[in-house]
Amino acid sequence: MRINHQTVIDSQGQPAAALIPWGDFLRIREMIDGDGVSEEEAVVLREAEADRRSGNDDAFYDLSALKTELSLP
Repeated sequence: MRINHQTVIDSQGQPAAALIPWGDFLRIREMIDGDGVSEEEAVVLREAEADRRSGNDDAFYDLSALKTELSLP
């Protein structure tokens, strides 16, 4: 799923929020709420959300590294 967004910057110039289209929000909410998501996928999503909230960046794959690995521009 590709999500178009606008980034909201705080007074220190850091990303503070993302504005996304309503339809994308509804699809994401359905996925998180479990509509069409297996229990295994729901567990992974909850773990990823917990890692994001705690600032555990090591739990996520670096986009630049992924692009390099996949030979993408």
